[in-house]
This record gives sequence, structure tokens and C-alpha cells, in this order.
Amino acid sequence: MDETRKTVLNELATMLSAAWRDPGNPVTVDPRLYPRNRAEAYFVQDLMHDRLGQGLAGWKVGATSRKMRELDGHDDVIPGRIFASRSYVGGRHSLPIDQFPGARAETEFAFRLTATPHLRDAPWTAVEMESMMNLHPAIEIIGNRYRLEGASKAENSLMTIADNGGGIGFVFGDPVEDWQAIDFQQHMITLTVSGSAPAENFLGEMRCLPSQAAADLINHLAARGHRIEAGDFISTGAASVPQPFAAGDNVHADFGALGVIELAF
Repeated sequence: MDETRKTVLNELATMLSAAWRDPGNPVTVDPRLYPRNRAEAYFVQDLMHDRLGQGLAGWKVGATSRKMRELDGHDDVIPGRIFASRSYVGGRHSLPIDQFPGARAETEFAFRLTATPHLRDAPWTAVEMESMMNLHPAIEIIGNRYRLEGASKAENSLMTIADNGGGIGFVFGDPVEDWQAIDFQQHMITLTVSGSAPAENFLGEMRCLPSQAAADLINHLAARGHRIEAGDFISTGAASVPQPFAAGDNVHADFGALGVIELAF
């Protein structure tokens, strides 16, 4: 990457970082600032993380099923950081709406590592990952800190990566230790906002196999030189259609035998 491109991408990272601190005012991005490829998008995401100093609770990954990538125009998974400053553990929380204006809530299957997957030559497998993590039902709070006008699907995909994978906040429910026999691709979740009709579940080929998504994320991060350690969270993509919420709303996610998450804004 030449110095001219680094200067341009630094400008984008500065804009996104400012919008993180002022979430009610997303920035309009000029096409000259769009990342041209994934390497540039990761460069911006890394700069944004360094400048914000929000701490790191783990990593998220979206577009983890082939069908989801086809529908949304992504050519690969969409990784992002889980910022410690906006991560919450437990089944019930009251959260400040001013941090999440215009955001949406989506259910996910997340995990917390019980051991550190050390760097090695061989890629980590789903079976290996199953032995070193506990399941947490989760809600990701998503949104963008930018506006694009007339962007293509490919340009939108790269901007999503640059903008931390669209991640704003995370809520992790209580841990589930005995989870390996769950049929995740058919597990029903009831997500409602203030008594609204339940959100549609992504089922079957629309959902990933979460342990495989976790392995893929670990291997992806290792290739980029990032380490993930015991105690960190991993989340594996949307399990239901994201739902908008506003001040005064209550978000309720019933994962059946896996637990319930309740949020008030």
C-alpha cells in the first residue's frame, strides 16, 4: 500500500472514529475514500480500533453462511471487533439509547474461549474449537457510522468491514456449557421489540455452523497477525432478521432452553 492510499484511508478512519463518539451524526463518505479491497478495509478498521481505545472483549464475524453472502453481496466473511466499552454480560440490562441511535438488534450464537488457541501452522478445526469454548446466547447491536450514496454492493461490503463490521455493542447471556448436540441451523429464537411480531429466523442454509465459523475466524485472525485468548468472546453472525428499536423500547430474545436476554432502552 503506497503512502498516498494510507493518507486517504487515514482520513476515512478519522471520520469513522469521530462518528463513533457522536453516533447520532453518521458521516457522508466521498467515493474517493472507499476502501478498494479487503486489505485497505482491514487497515481502516485497525486504525479505528487503535484511535478509539475502547478495549477489546473479542471478535465478531458476519456473513458466515454462503447463502447470506450471496444475498448481501459479500465475497467472504465480515470480521469486526467486540469493544469492551460496549459489551455487557448477563440476561437483563438497561442500556443508554444515546449510544445506539438508529441501531438494530439481532440474535447470535456466541462463545467464550476457555483456552487459548495458540498460533500454529495447521488451521484450527470446528471439532477442536468445540472443546475450548462455552456457548452464550447473544444480541449484537448493529449500525453504521456512515452514509453512502450510489455505492455498489462490493463497495458497501468493504465499507462495512472498515466500519468495524457494523458492530456497535454486544450483550452476552448466561453461559451454556453442554451445547455440542444442539442443531443450531434449526434452533428457533423469538426476538421481539416492545411486543412486536417476532423477527424471522434465519434457518437452514441461511445459518452457519457456529463452531466452524469460530474456527474460520481464529484462522483468519491468525493470518492477519491477531491473537485471541482464553476469556475472549467470539460471535458467529446473525441468527434472525435485525430489528430496529428506539427510546423506550424493550428488546426480548428468547433462545428457548439456551436462555433469555431482555434489554430496556
